Amino acid sequence: MTGEIILIVEDEGLIALHLTEMLEKRGYRIYDPVPSGEKVLEQLGKSPLPDLILMDIGLAGSLDGIETARLIKLQFLLPLIFVTAYTSERFLERIREVEPEGVITKPFDDREFLTLIRSVLDSRQAEAPQ
Repeated sequence: MTGEIILIVEDEGLIALHLTEMLEKRGYRIYDPVPSGEKVLEQLGKSPLPDLILMDIGLAGSLDGIETARLIKLQFLLPLIFVTAYTSERFLERIREVEPEGVITKPFDDREFLTLIRSVLDSRQAEAPQ
């Protein structure tokens, strides 16, 4: 069991449920998925910080995932992986500006996704002061 905490920011209930179940089976602790940028910013101010954020781009509310990620990166030192169906050059350019630890496109392969998550978490742990 890993015990690391992951926050899922996803407005599509079925995808959020799939991610939650997949990750909990592997021992990750999952905060209740959040559907909007506004809600995730509010939650990060109240809860212990997660070890990783999985961020969709198309979210409920007025902030998209890229803008939300930018605001998170300004306030918190949290790794972030975008999980998105948006692959246009315009979106990819905006994503690069935020410097996420990874991007995975929907639909995704669960094993590939889990490998990326583990890699990001291991890198963060290796960088942490001992």
